[in-house]
Amino acid sequence: MRNNDKKGSDISRRDFLKLAALGTAAGLSSMLPHGAAEAAEGESGSASASQLHGLAADSVSNLEILPPGEKIRYDIIDSHLHYLDFLEKTDGFPALCRAMDLSGVSKSVIFGMGIAKQWDSTMPEPPAYYLSNDSRCYYYSATDYILAEELLAQPREIRERFYPFCCGFNCNDRFAADHVERLLRLYPGFWHGIGEIMSRHDDLTALTYGEPPHMDGGGFLGIYDLAAAEGLPVLVHHNITAQNMERVIYLDELKRALAYNRDCKIIWAHIGISRRVEIKGLTKIADELLSENKNLWVDISWLVYDYYFLDLFPDNYLDGDNLDDWARLIERHPDRFMIGTDKVGHWKTYPNEVVKYYSLLDKLKPKTVDMICRENIMSLLKFY
Repeated sequence: MRNNDKKGSDISRRDFLKLAALGTAAGLSSMLPHGAAEAAEGESGSASASQLHGLAADSVSNLEILPPGEKIRYDIIDSHLHYLDFLEKTDGFPALCRAMDLSGVSKSVIFGMGIAKQWDSTMPEPPAYYLSNDSRCYYYSATDYILAEELLAQPREIRERFYPFCCGFNCNDRFAADHVERLLRLYPGFWHGIGEIMSRHDDLTALTYGEPPHMDGGGFLGIYDLAAAEGLPVLVHHNITAQNMERVIYLDELKRALAYNRDCKIIWAHIGISRRVEIKGLTKIADELLSENKNLWVDISWLVYDYYFLDLFPDNYLDGDNLDDWARLIERHPDRFMIGTDKVGHWKTYPNEVVKYYSLLDKLKPKTVDMICRENIMSLLKFY
């Protein structure tokens, strides 16, 4: 991971101040992180702390973090973690590191939130989540700059615990790869991957301005080519089917994306599952995909574990597989799975989001545990 060197800081902080100035009318200046504000103030006397005060004001050193429900027994690298929520807010890095320490998580992949929730002028209260109301969402490119500036402002012992990915671009846009290239130039030696980028995502897709994204579209393909050339893995959220439809209708888009550039390493977030996405035989589908596509990995995170591994569907749906079936599948493909919390900017319940996986890890061979907890994600990251 790149140190907070002067060259990278000069470019990014100056551009960040310009971005803040341009975005003031849209409320961007009120959304900048406290760490970036302090760093930028040090570079330019024209920026005051009050002008750049924002996001990480929510970060507090005394944030309550609920302890895990059981003793820590595994050393884990979190493969899926959002530093920012859908309002581009966060509890900050110091509190996150405390939560990780309580959870046995030594390091983590980290990324922002590439889609932001809008607070409509007709709404009397601000939203807290993208599902808070029917206001629209929009692609938010500043998320990558917020993450980068916040992380680079941390001391070395915090910086070295994180592997940042970039995600702030509209993948329907054929210029998306150009935006990624720009980030790679502005923060050389900093980015370890791309994602989480959004393809099919149920209600979020419906609420977001623009055409529905699909991971075999032109903007995505340019990202795959760039990622392959740069050695960066790509983490994609792509639902396997539509909500409330057992018939699988979006799987061919994933297959075409995988076949397009076999040198691109794709991580399929949540094994294609989201809210109200309910299908039969997901273990069989995953087994076939992993057998046929050597450039595919999957992360176990968010709802897929509770619903499909533990059979905790909120409507008592039964998909036909259980935890033992998933354990057998992982043992057949031990080098292709990883686990993540998918926490979104706030860390109060982080420890229990980690230890919930112990019921699965306890069923696996020790070597398999090492692979899905640490080795697999480390094998995919770009190192400089």
